[in-house]
Amino acid sequence: MTASEPPGTVIPPAAAAAEPVPARSAQRRVALVGLFVLLLVSLAGRTGFAFWEPPFDGTIRYDDVRALGDAYWPMNLYLGGPGYAVSWVACAGFIVLLARGRAGVLNLVGALLAGIGGILFALTITAEALPFAYAADPAVLPEAEGRQLFDVLNAHLDRLLPSIIGAQVAIALGVLFALIGTLISKTMPRRLSITGIAYVVVFVGLPTESLGAVVVAAGYLLQVALIAAIGWFGLVHAGSLPRPSDPIEERRVTRDP
Repeated sequence: MTASEPPGTVIPPAAAAAEPVPARSAQRRVALVGLFVLLLVSLAGRTGFAFWEPPFDGTIRYDDVRALGDAYWPMNLYLGGPGYAVSWVACAGFIVLLARGRAGVLNLVGALLAGIGGILFALTITAEALPFAYAADPAVLPEAEGRQLFDVLNAHLDRLLPSIIGAQVAIALGVLFALIGTLISKTMPRRLSITGIAYVVVFVGLPTESLGAVVVAAGYLLQVALIAAIGWFGLVHAGSLPRPSDPIEERRVTRDP
């Protein structure tokens, strides 16, 4: 007891030990909110990239790449690749936060598949763009030689198919497992989990590319919305945001007379 403390005041030892907990909780909350903001930024970046890059139907065309000029390689290196990698790794983190009970194993497996698949996909599509960027650069090759190199590269694009398809399958299975886990553990609204599962089955399991560019674009935007929703409910169940169904608790600090 110090001279400034009134007689009879007792400070419980546990109170002093518990003081750092709110600070750690606040730091964790700030970190998770920051991760969610990073997720949204990466989703915006990869969406801009997806609608900026030339349409891909199995062939990369010289005229399409040349029309982008010096922007083609930077847009892949600094926007597309990082956007996909960061968004899927951040999504994997929020999938882990949604893990509850026995169904949590599905979330953990799903997070692992989505995270690794996202990194592999980002690395593959970035590596794929580099030789085409050089071939379309007139400062590197004359146009005639560049077009010939495009033909050679397009003829060997199938070498990248195992990595690209494997990464997409890993991501799809990861998200599917995670959504089934949230459906069982009820860590996301039931309708949202079911809608997400239906999306994965329809847009990944069926050849929607044959339905046209509008359907493909709509499917991509639904994917972005689903990833953002996973991040949001991950924040909610991590305690970084109030749950809509939870009553507002009033905390009162009392002192003994």
